[in-house]
Amino acid sequence: MELSIQSLQAAGAFSPPPVKKDIVWHAGGKPQKATVYIRQESFVELTERWKEQDKGSDFLATRIAANVLKKDGTPVFTVADVVGSEEAGHGPLSAELTIVLLNAISEANGAGQAEKPKK
Repeated sequence: MELSIQSLQAAGAFSPPPVKKDIVWHAGGKPQKATVYIRQESFVELTERWKEQDKGSDFLATRIAANVLKKDGTPVFTVADVVGSEEAGHGPLSAELTIVLLNAISEANGAGQAEKPKK
């Protein structure tokens, strides 16, 4: 392949559209289910978030707020929603939901997707 923007687009080298993910977590002793759309991250976005962490922003809250989307592509959360505040009117997300969302982001970005062993 000759390296060009066109050949890279054809090869899927740029961030694709959001990935639909069904998530499950527990609240009040009951399983809760939701569908979210996860925006796949680019190199630039990921490294910019790391830089912002050095300036005092919460890396994980920013990652959740930037990548967990509604079907129409708008964010589900703001950083204040994730960490909780008086302005938001609630406390932080539960640990379980936070972990489920971070796992969904990781899965959508290809982390932890090993080839299944052949039988």
